[in-house]
Amino acid sequence: MVRIRLLGGVAAETDDGDPIDVGTARTRTLLAALALSPGVPVPVARLIEQVWADAPPRTVAKTLQWHVARLRAALGHAAIGRAGAAYRLDLPAEAVDVGRFRAHLRDGDAEAALAEWTGDPLAGVDAPGLATAVHGLVEEWLGALESALEHQVDRDPHRAAATLTGLVARHPLREGLWALLMTALTRSGRRADALATYQRARRHLVAELGIEPGPRLREEEARILREEEPREGNLPPRLSPLIGRDDALAAVAGALAGSPVVTLVGPGGIGKTRLALAAASRTGGAAWLLDLSEITDAADVPRVAAGALGVAQRPGRGLTESVVAALASRTALLVVDNCEHVPDGAAGFVQAVARGCPHVRVLATSRERLAVDGEQVVAVGPLAPEAAAELFHTRASATDLGYDRLAHAADVADLCRHLDGIPLAIELAAARVRSHRPRDLLARPGAATGERRTGAPRHRSLRAALAWSHDLLTDAERVALRDLSVFRGPFPLAAAAAVTGDDALLGTLVERSMVSTVPGPRFRLLEPIRRFAAAQGPTGEAAGRHARWCLVEVAEIGVLLRGTREEEGVARLRELWPNLRAAFGWACATGDVAAADALVRPVVTELTLRAAQEIGDWAERLLALLPPDQADRRAFWLLWAAERLTQTADPAAFAALTAPDHPPDHPLARYAAAYVRGDGQALAQLLPPAVAGLREREPYLAAFLRLNAAGTLLGVGRFAQVDEAVTVLAARYRAEGPPTLHHWALQTLAYSAAFQRRPGDAERFFDEAATIDLPEGSLSAGKAVQARTAFRRGDRPRAYRLLRDYIDELVATDNVVAASVVCIEFVTMTAALGLREEAGRMLAYLESRNEFGAMAARLLVPYAVGGRAADPGLTDRQALDYMGAVLDRLTTGQERRSAGR
Repeated sequence: MVRIRLLGGVAAETDDGDPIDVGTARTRTLLAALALSPGVPVPVARLIEQVWADAPPRTVAKTLQWHVARLRAALGHAAIGRAGAAYRLDLPAEAVDVGRFRAHLRDGDAEAALAEWTGDPLAGVDAPGLATAVHGLVEEWLGALESALEHQVDRDPHRAAATLTGLVARHPLREGLWALLMTALTRSGRRADALATYQRARRHLVAELGIEPGPRLREEEARILREEEPREGNLPPRLSPLIGRDDALAAVAGALAGSPVVTLVGPGGIGKTRLALAAASRTGGAAWLLDLSEITDAADVPRVAAGALGVAQRPGRGLTESVVAALASRTALLVVDNCEHVPDGAAGFVQAVARGCPHVRVLATSRERLAVDGEQVVAVGPLAPEAAAELFHTRASATDLGYDRLAHAADVADLCRHLDGIPLAIELAAARVRSHRPRDLLARPGAATGERRTGAPRHRSLRAALAWSHDLLTDAERVALRDLSVFRGPFPLAAAAAVTGDDALLGTLVERSMVSTVPGPRFRLLEPIRRFAAAQGPTGEAAGRHARWCLVEVAEIGVLLRGTREEEGVARLRELWPNLRAAFGWACATGDVAAADALVRPVVTELTLRAAQEIGDWAERLLALLPPDQADRRAFWLLWAAERLTQTADPAAFAALTAPDHPPDHPLARYAAAYVRGDGQALAQLLPPAVAGLREREPYLAAFLRLNAAGTLLGVGRFAQVDEAVTVLAARYRAEGPPTLHHWALQTLAYSAAFQRRPGDAERFFDEAATIDLPEGSLSAGKAVQARTAFRRGDRPRAYRLLRDYIDELVATDNVVAASVVCIEFVTMTAALGLREEAGRMLAYLESRNEFGAMAARLLVPYAVGGRAADPGLTDRQALDYMGAVLDRLTTGQERRSAGR
């Protein structure tokens, strides 16, 4: 087959790549005029206009016939056909590079289209009659280039900025390129250059066209001007512009100014989340998103909040109380999203925050009001007709570069009316414009929501939109979507393949906007789509495959958590957690106790290392499912239930947990009972048989148990036992990981040395522990140790600041149980400074704590303190407040002395 090239020049070649001589420049112009529309008859009059423009020869008809004959001789007689008073290039579109370029654009593959672009259209050919066609091709190329550069701006803004700088110089009137350059510069840390770029673009537009920049450039400038340094919070960055919601944004802002709780209500898919996030991003203060879409239990609401805010549950307080205490003195905004999943739990949590946090505002989204005190409701309705059409046109243009909004305006207006102005429904419709024009979508049976209205009124429009989009899928795609509904949160490609058996279908579902992509790369189903898909049939087999995938993932993560790549394991577990929760729930619901056990066991130590207290809940669920004859498993999970209840200082709950059949007669169970009581003497006797039972099957956990018991053993003076065991463990963890246990082992040895009056060894261990980088969220007394080191080296201002910062961190997160660790360093410092009253008061407090604190009070500094306060009677929080005030006084005094010098 002959191939025609119009990009970078006009030429022809054989299938083997040999060039074909097509004759003079005028003949090449004629070839270009025909090849721009292969297979389409081009009237003679039109050809004459394109080839000769305004200066045709007197014998133009015969001259045209001569050039046609010349082309037939070069390309083959059949290549040029005649249809009445018109000629036609009888070659398929893929034989012409422009045809291939446009086909890729229709398919939405901008990168493939750009690969076909080898140079300027008709380069080297003087064809003023084809100037319009050339300009159109260049516009299509620039559109494809902009689409590709949008992705590059996300991946590599520095490289994109360099490319765009050259493009705006060649195409200074194309506002899209200027806007992309501004974005690339901003993301490269060049905010000032981005604003200067806007001014350059404006000068070009005013000088050349006499117009001001359009909406896209103005919005980009406004966004950059609003942009601040990263602030506290977790709102997702770089939200796309919100269409048609200016009045709603103003209403939300006014409601937040006067009410502690504002709830956005409306049906699913109406855009409540996007509106809430846009409103929150405009407040200018600290804001957190609490997404409740992945939970089904009301008790999990405070757990989501604690996870987002980084708050740990502390002894004597529930998780909600801990969150409220952490926020009590803060000024912040909480966006509590998808409350309809757990309405009672959400309402209880929001009410607690509203009552206990006077400077915190809550912006909730739900399908109905929360009915809490002080709540103001803002109803989010459908988009107005003009805004709905604009949303469709915007999304359709992003999907299909050839989309003509003017040509489809009337049909789009009708379609948006049929879709009731629901943003999600409109976006799903717009995603199909590459294969279905708006008129086709409107004509499809069931496309109008009125034909599918079932269920509660607030569900009807979204249900219709989802059902309609679902009906457009093939049977295989529907099954794959239903199977993918078992995932909670993001999932990788390999997971989709494991559950559906065909990862190719995932790409199709992404293209049809039924599955979304997130950075990673990862995939996820929007929650309304996930719930709709799950309702289409049983997903038991898919849930089983999902659980098996989770088993593989969690086993790999367990290996990472136990070695030098612990930080990677922590990150992967954080991402897996919603799916792990779902898989564990399925295993329990189906009675597959072995699978439930295997899903949690590899990561069980996260309960201790990073306060993953949900593992304690899972331990109790397993205990309720395990039959009495599985003594080993019951004892194992009793141990981890005891760990969680020790963290929350609730030994009575442990007694209730074992009351029905009493603790099993098992070494681990007896150890767990002693551990939760804090009985150091009993623990010392029970540790060896408990470890022996684990050593052969799970040596890592056996070693972990020895280290975890060390603090309690130090409190009863078992120094030699601790030193012997932990020295071996420290060497192992130093060589093999994980870093957190190496850190813990060194700190344990340091406290043991301090108790034994070996200060040199203690400082050496503390110094080494301070050099270890820990994964985010790891429990550690690191700042207290750093303060000790700074004080020992004579840098007292830094020591005061570090210990004060640590106190602030503990108060903010309600981690007040660690007050005894602060107290050790505080007493050491104040005693060394001769502050006998302050040191004595806190030493008395330390004596009243647990056995570890009492041992520290007895052995660390009594020789330097003297008398005790008669009534230590301080709670942990009061002790922290007192120590903080003393440190403030010391810091102020140090600053005054420095200023005096």
